[in-house]
Amino acid sequence: MANILSNEQIKFYHNKGFLFPFDLYNPEEAKNFHSLYNKIEEDLGYEPQKEFRIKAHLPFPWLYDIVNNSRLLDAVEDLIGPNVLCWGASFFAKAAKDPRFVSYHTDTFTYGFEPAETCTAWLSFNEASTESGCINYIPGSHKLNIKHEIHADNNNLLTQGQNVIGVDLSEAVSAPLKAGQVVFHHESVVHGSGPNKSENPRVGLSIHYCAPHVRETRIPELTALHLRGFDTSGNWRHDPLPRHDYDKKCIDVMKKTRALFVKATKEKINKNKFGAV
Repeated sequence: MANILSNEQIKFYHNKGFLFPFDLYNPEEAKNFHSLYNKIEEDLGYEPQKEFRIKAHLPFPWLYDIVNNSRLLDAVEDLIGPNVLCWGASFFAKAAKDPRFVSYHTDTFTYGFEPAETCTAWLSFNEASTESGCINYIPGSHKLNIKHEIHADNNNLLTQGQNVIGVDLSEAVSAPLKAGQVVFHHESVVHGSGPNKSENPRVGLSIHYCAPHVRETRIPELTALHLRGFDTSGNWRHDPLPRHDYDKKCIDVMKKTRALFVKATKEKINKNKFGAV
């Protein structure tokens, strides 16, 4: 029996590869998250997404509380089952009138998970409209054998420059969100987003969940937050919990994990340098 999603919603996710909108926080709560994000940017002196990737949630108790939100986990459980891990999260932000975009891709391109069954919950800290560059999805593409090619572009928020090939992008469906809403997507669904043409910033937190039987084949003993149910697989070690903002132990794990993912993706690209990947 589903916890919080309807049977129709669950079926839609598995058939189309995405589901939206899911109400998680009210506008005032989302506004507070945006303020906390801005505080990080002020502290750093540059965009958090330049550094806080893959495990951006680890160094901050308030982000840990988001990924461990019981209502959010109820929905994730409906989509992937009762045993839930959070192995990663990244910021994706576009300033007002920002020409940067996210090329159409699958998350599986940068993953080595078997089976490829991770689920992303993309939480919007402010309005993510079609004008401001919300995520667009190709329905059902998670069931296809998708190939990519590499195109370098300084405005692409995907630093590796991966772009899908052989996909009809005219079939894309936009997933606009209000502040505090979530869109869920399967790791293998084709998605991307355009530039922010609005007068307001568009900031989101991309949170990655999976069941314990899913494992990263390229990175042994990868860590995760064990949030629900049981783990009898032994595939995952435990992430540290943040004791305070900018917890050094958590930052070290974040940086180490990101370096491992970047290295694995670069090796994949170099191995297939003269062909589609």
